[in-house]
Amino acid sequence: MRFSNPVRLACASVFLFAALYPIAGATILTSEDVRARMVLESYRRAYPEKIRSVEWKDGDWAAVVDGKTFFWARGRLLPAEKRDSWADYKSYVFYAYPSAPSDPSTFTKARIEELRRQGEAEARLAVEDHHADFRAALFGGASRASVERKLVKAPLFGRTVSVHSMIAPAIRRVDAAVKQAAASDAEVAAFLKGISTLGGYNWREIRGTARMSYHSWGLAVDVQPKKLGRKAIYWEWERERDRDWMLVPPASRWNPPAAVVRAFEKEGFVWGGKWDFYDNMHFEYRPELHELSKVFAAAGGLDARLASMDNEAAGSGKEN
Repeated sequence: MRFSNPVRLACASVFLFAALYPIAGATILTSEDVRARMVLESYRRAYPEKIRSVEWKDGDWAAVVDGKTFFWARGRLLPAEKRDSWADYKSYVFYAYPSAPSDPSTFTKARIEELRRQGEAEARLAVEDHHADFRAALFGGASRASVERKLVKAPLFGRTVSVHSMIAPAIRRVDAAVKQAAASDAEVAAFLKGISTLGGYNWREIRGTARMSYHSWGLAVDVQPKKLGRKAIYWEWERERDRDWMLVPPASRWNPPAAVVRAFEKEGFVWGGKWDFYDNMHFEYRPELHELSKVFAAAGGLDARLASMDNEAAGSGKEN
C-alpha cells in the first residue's frame, strides 16, 4: 500500500519520536500524542530546573512543574482540575521557529484574508486567554507583586533594562556579544548609536487583546530606534494606515542587524521580525521553541499539521 506524503511524514515522525523519546509499556502514539510529547519534552529541555519529568498519565501527556502536574489538554497545559474545561482557554502557540521572515509575495489570497481577519480589533479581543497556572509555575508568579519580586536590572546596549532574574545572565551575554560585534561591524555600531529606547518588564496586556504580554513576566525586550526611515516596524501600527500591512516586504521593514538577531537567538530568544504578525523591535525568551525546532530538524521536516501546533500558521504565533 502506498501512502500520501502527509501520512508518510506523520508515520515517520512517530517512529523517529519513539526513538528519541522512548516510553514504557504498550502506549500507541497518535499524531496528537507526538505533538504533545514533542512540546512537553522541549519545555523540559528548555527549563530543566523547573520541569523534572514528562510522563503519560491518566490518558494524556503531562509535565510536572515544581511538583505540580499539568496536562497537555489539547495544547492548553492545564492542571488536573481544569483539564476537562480545555475549550474555555486559548491553546498555547507552538511552532517551528523559522530561519527567516516569510516572503509576503508567496502568500495565497486565503492566507492574506486570514491574516487580515485575525488582525481586526474585534477578532483579537474575542480570543480567550491562556490558563495562567502553567506559566505562573514556570516563571514563578501569577500576580504583578510576585513577578516584580523576581525582577533585576541587567545591562543592555549601554542602558539597563528590567527583566526576570531567570534571563538576566542571557541578557548580559547578548550585550557582550553585540558590543564585541560592534567593534568590527559598522552596521552593528550604527545600530547601537541609533537606539532610542529599550523596553523590558511592563505589566500589561498585549496591545488590542485581553491576553497578558511576555513583557509582564520580564521575559521580553523591545528595541526602538531613533529613526525608522519610513520603514514599517510593527504590524498593528502599519495596519492603522495600510490595509495590506501583511504584504509589506521584509526589506521595507526596520530590521536590527543580523548579528544582533543571532546574539539573541543564541540565548533562547525569538525575534518578532520572523512572525507574519511582525514586531521587528521585539525579542522574547522562548527557548522551548528552539528546542522544538531541533526535533523538527532531526525529523527532516514534518507535515505542516505537526510543525504548526496551533490554528495559526508557523511564525504567526505572536504572544508579546
